[in-house]
Amino acid sequence: MTLRLRLVLALAPLALLLAVLGVIGGFQLHQTGGRIDAILRENYASVQAMFRLNEALERIDSSFQFALSARGPGREKEARDEFEANWRAFDEQLQIEENNITIHPAEDDLVARLQPLRNDYRKRGEAFFAQPVGTPERNAAYYGAPTGPGRSADPGLLGQFREIKEVSNEILRINRENMEIARDDARETARTALIGLGVSLGVVALLVVGAGWYLLRTILAPIRAVTEAARAITVSGRLEREVPVFGRDELGELAGAFNAMTAQLRAYRRSNLAKLVRAQRTAQATVDSFPDPVLVLDPEGCVELANPAAQQILGVLPAGDGPPGPVWEPPDALRQPVRDALIDQRSFAADGFDQAVTFRLGGEDRAYLPQVRPIRDRGGDTLGAAVVLGDVTRFRLLDQLKTDLVATVSHELKTPLTSVRLAVHVLLEEAVGPLTPKQTELLIDARDNAERLLALIDKLLALARLQRPGDDRRRPEPPGDLLRRAAEAVRGRAGDRHVEVVIEADGDLPLVDVDPERIEQALNNLLDNALTYTPSGGRVTLSANATTDGRIELSVADTGVGIAADHIPHVFDRFFRIPGQSDPTGTGLGLAIVKEVVSAHGGEVTCESEPGKGTIFRVHLPVWADRRTP
Repeated sequence: MTLRLRLVLALAPLALLLAVLGVIGGFQLHQTGGRIDAILRENYASVQAMFRLNEALERIDSSFQFALSARGPGREKEARDEFEANWRAFDEQLQIEENNITIHPAEDDLVARLQPLRNDYRKRGEAFFAQPVGTPERNAAYYGAPTGPGRSADPGLLGQFREIKEVSNEILRINRENMEIARDDARETARTALIGLGVSLGVVALLVVGAGWYLLRTILAPIRAVTEAARAITVSGRLEREVPVFGRDELGELAGAFNAMTAQLRAYRRSNLAKLVRAQRTAQATVDSFPDPVLVLDPEGCVELANPAAQQILGVLPAGDGPPGPVWEPPDALRQPVRDALIDQRSFAADGFDQAVTFRLGGEDRAYLPQVRPIRDRGGDTLGAAVVLGDVTRFRLLDQLKTDLVATVSHELKTPLTSVRLAVHVLLEEAVGPLTPKQTELLIDARDNAERLLALIDKLLALARLQRPGDDRRRPEPPGDLLRRAAEAVRGRAGDRHVEVVIEADGDLPLVDVDPERIEQALNNLLDNALTYTPSGGRVTLSANATTDGRIELSVADTGVGIAADHIPHVFDRFFRIPGQSDPTGTGLGLAIVKEVVSAHGGEVTCESEPGKGTIFRVHLPVWADRRTP
């Protein structure tokens, strides 16, 4: 038996019983209502006729009384007209009652008795108006004559009026009683119908309960078993869970299909599990083959994969080697890049030794350049992040060696070069004798080259000092004071070149955390560049503003020749000089020194320029309140 057939067999008797109850109840109510309506309509017509008949009868009696009290022919005529008019109304209502006699047997007798009384009353009325006005005979006709020897008392018109009214009132009473009886019958019929309907509904309710129990047992029980099995698979992955097969109907087919699905899923999981284990082992072996520390994080920041180098240096343990651990806490230098990669999918790659992370390993300090890359799926959702630490210890030592070599050579060259410079100056002053024009020209050229070499050596020594760790001489400084001191240092040169220097700084800015000497050196280099490439009549603006990230921005803006977009990424490189517009006396180290100074303060410097419109250098520095003691 199919599920559809079982549902039809369970619900069809209920539908049939409800239809039978509806037909019987409707028929009974229709019959009762029709019968009650007929009875009420007939009795109401008789009651209304008797009311109007009594009203006409009273008006006829009033015409007799008016005739008795009237004087003059005009009054008599009015009484006569009223008599005739009300007799027409009386006869009309009597005719209605004769045609509407109800089922009560006494009503027919009363109507039959009413007809001769009417005729006699009419005849007496005609005789009353035939008597002369004001005569004793007319009074006797109305009030009646007393009894005498050998005759009975005459009731007169008044007596006849009273008898007719008694009969009409009796007819009125009978019809009222019939209406009350019809009302009681309707009430009893309604009560009987309600009892029958209540009993029928009780039977239907019992049938509904039985059908519901049957459906719950035969339909909902298999569905509940499938639901519980599906929930167990969803929550705990228990694919071995099967559901019992209840018969061969649609629910049995559902249970069989569900069991077949779980069997296929078990087989699929077994095959995929082997592939996953193989892929995981391959991935782990690949990561382990890297000599540099490599970490793979999940979206929550827990370590999923870590090669031995990462485990040794960072002390992490991948999730595959034990129970899932807490979220990995990266070193301070990696905390923000890791957060950016996991949350905002932003990559980070260190591009300088100043961004290197140092760890103590084997009794020595080793430097690593970090790279943090987000891992995404095809839909762009974050799967985690990869952290790679490139070992640059040897390269950093080489860079340090190069820096020390440059510093040593520069220092060793500066002493003899200073002597040569002094000798050239002495010769040019002709302190040891006069010079020929050719000698003077050669000495002037030697002096300029000596000055240029000394400037280059000074900047190389300054760059070497910046790259060498030294004492922390940072202190809080007002941004406006830094700009004013830098502007005063170049005020004379700016006046000679007819370039205006303007300072725009708010006095309410917070203090910056800087080494004043080094920051002034960086600002002087920026101002030197601005004055070099700003033509006469131009303007250099120094400004200080608070940024949205809580730092202070010092900017140097000029109205000079500007820099092409292709050269902007290289302006901070050492010895870089813009082709075709660089100062022939320049060294290409000024902006590199600016970058080293700003990076040493934990800030950053950027360049914005457009050819023909000028250049803006922006230096972002931390405020004093943001300083952290290492």
